[in-house]
Amino acid sequence: MKQQTLLAISALMFSSSVLANGGFEPNKKECVNVGKEITRVSTEMDVAKSGIQKSWLKRQLSALETKRTSCSTKGFQANSTELAKL
Repeated sequence: MKQQTLLAISALMFSSSVLANGGFEPNKKECVNVGKEITRVSTEMDVAKSGIQKSWLKRQLSALETKRTSCSTKGFQANSTELAKL
């Protein structure tokens, strides 16, 4: 019974952490794409006129920053050569 309870609790903790991160698993390609997406969203936010659109873009940018932090925590960071391709 204790094993089942511990297994259920650990499965719940794992699934909630994955859901909190949107199911994002850092790898080299995904992390480069996060950098590209941050650039795109930042540019779009600069030209957005609607307050609702700016608010939505801010939330999107915040989620992307969280992904970028996850990338750097896992050791995946875009180097200057990859950023130059943007």
